[in-house]
Amino acid sequence: MEPSIYQQIKNNPSLLYYIRHDPTWYRTLSRDPTTLSDMEKEAKLYQGKTIPQRVERISEQMRLLGMFLQMASTMKD
Repeated sequence: MEPSIYQQIKNNPSLLYYIRHDPTWYRTLSRDPTTLSDMEKEAKLYQGKTIPQRVERISEQMRLLGMFLQMASTMKD
């Protein structure tokens, strides 16, 4: 693996975490260092950091909060 690619991965904790969980990227990046952007996309998808995943998580939390408030209001009565 090229030292510059390794340094970029080492400086980004989320990429380092992902490459340790999916070691096939070591081989892929050694053969073709231009696939680093593909690995970054895969890491975001794996860790749930894409915009649709974040929106889904927030909407689920809002739904849960609504159910909690509804339950609290029925218990209060």
